[in-house]
Amino acid sequence: MRFPLALPVMLSSGKKEIAAVTQNVSASGVAFEIDSSMQTGMEIRFSLRMPSAVLGTPHDVLVQCRGRVVRCSMNQSNYLAAATIDDYQFAEQ
Repeated sequence: MRFPLALPVMLSSGKKEIAAVTQNVSASGVAFEIDSSMQTGMEIRFSLRMPSAVLGTPHDVLVQCRGRVVRCSMNQSNYLAAATIDDYQFAEQ
């Protein structure tokens, strides 16, 4: 199941950081809108603050994720990237 969520996020790959906004999130992947192209296969790290209403929890939950870019294309004004979520951990709240 994909959740259509627009969450601000910073993507990190080595020393490079890219500001992004999620378009949708699922258990195995996430789609981002970004300002610059990302290379397919690039490993990334990012944290998502998942809203409590989506998770059914009393509070928002911070999830730290590791994944890789599987697709990057351009729409009218921005790049769209899709990434797997290969590993994640819930951060303490």
